[in-house]
Amino acid sequence: MPVVFSVSTLACLILFGLASPNKMVVIPIAIWAFALSAVSSLNIFLIFPPTFVLVLVSALLLSISYYRLSKNLSLNAYYLLGIHIIRLPIEFIIFQLFKHKMLPIEMTFLGWNYDLFFGITAVLFLIFSSFNPKILTSAFFKAWNILGICSLLAVVVIGILSSPLPLQSIAFDQPNIAVLQFPYVLLPTIIVPIVMLSHFHLLGNSAIAEHQE
Repeated sequence: MPVVFSVSTLACLILFGLASPNKMVVIPIAIWAFALSAVSSLNIFLIFPPTFVLVLVSALLLSISYYRLSKNLSLNAYYLLGIHIIRLPIEFIIFQLFKHKMLPIEMTFLGWNYDLFFGITAVLFLIFSSFNPKILTSAFFKAWNILGICSLLAVVVIGILSSPLPLQSIAFDQPNIAVLQFPYVLLPTIIVPIVMLSHFHLLGNSAIAEHQE
């Protein structure tokens, strides 16, 4: 399971780099991932969970900074959709973590996580857009991205509220401790930001295409 997760994380990084006009964008992300992996492998976040709050805030600020710098760029939509397809294996890993009592059921497809839906529909968009690229600028596709952002935000909130942090208010019987450990620390700090940015860039691509028309 850790191997599959690590490969999925690496695939996210590669696809995000391929999607971007500046391929070097993955270098700072990779350094960030390596640093988090090193720290989490020492179980520092498990020993003192409140330190993880600083990591989450840092990930948020870095994501916002990156998007502000790149929001006017048109990224390759096919690679971005590929990132969403990776949500399929990630969702099954999350379910296995639930079975191993490392996170609550609310974070799985039995709860409030709809990654399976977005992963499968990303496959369909990828297939049909190869025949009709205009699908990627349709109102339906925009709605899909907006729903995807909302769904992802909901799971992030659940993940935070179920973690052994000062903000914990749910899932006390089976808290979200997976994200405090290597390699799953990369889920909220690398994979989720990349998936979120992919949604925003797909929406941005649509806006850029409409403006050019």
